[in-house]
Amino acid sequence: MPTFSLILETSAELAEQLSADLWDLGAVGVEVRDGEGTPMPGAAPPEGCAVLLGWFAGAAEAEQARAALGGRVEEVADRDWGEAWKAGLGPVVAGRVLVRPSWVSAAAPPGSVEVVLDPGMAFGTGTHPTTALCLAILSDLLAGRPGASVLDVGTGSGLLAIAAHKLGAGRVRANDNDPVAVEVARDNAARNGAPIEISSEPLATIDGQYQVVVANILANTLVELAREMAAHVAPGGVAAVSGVLLSQEEEVRTAYAAAGLAPVPALCRRDGEWSLLAFRREAAR
Repeated sequence: MPTFSLILETSAELAEQLSADLWDLGAVGVEVRDGEGTPMPGAAPPEGCAVLLGWFAGAAEAEQARAALGGRVEEVADRDWGEAWKAGLGPVVAGRVLVRPSWVSAAAPPGSVEVVLDPGMAFGTGTHPTTALCLAILSDLLAGRPGASVLDVGTGSGLLAIAAHKLGAGRVRANDNDPVAVEVARDNAARNGAPIEISSEPLATIDGQYQVVVANILANTLVELAREMAAHVAPGGVAAVSGVLLSQEEEVRTAYAAAGLAPVPALCRRDGEWSLLAFRREAAR
């Protein structure tokens, strides 16, 4: 059965909001080509511009999104999608994690763990700077907190949750509101022998607190979820959030401070135009 892609050409500064709009309109996958990397076939757009591809299960859904956002709809055979995006993916090392696609062989560097990944139509391959930032901070946090509990919000392909388990975390829980991502994440967890609790359960209904909470999602969603995210951070625990542009840092900091978490500048990091921000809940006295 074919899938359908909606192709939008826009400015780089509008790409994030349009990505969120595509998800809201029922996309089962979204790709942004902005010059940071081109895992799908095609040339990179000019500087300051971006091309968005929203993947839809049916023509009606794609046409509805086109009516709302513009652009053009193309039919894509499953075999084209399933093979074309593989060509640009190879092994990636971030922090103490080697991420490799299931169809590529590579040896993990000494002291590193390996995650074998088939992202399918879910976000998270390790190639994007925000994902690499998250893998790096998980490597650092879990080196000093062996056995720590971890919650991965918006898990996508399951990469961060699987990496957390392999880096020595104890209980690892993950959620995503996209049922396709949940199935992909479960498949990847099984492939890696990682006993992770993965569900589409809304963040507000997940019980318990965790020593590490990580999220690699859009900044506007991070702001919306700030209080729910903060509520899941255990005393002395850390929340690490990425998917934040430099221009969005202050908005995200303000939201998490209002939710009762204190920024931890020493753990924050940047890669190009992207940031990872870290916050801590004060330890119980």
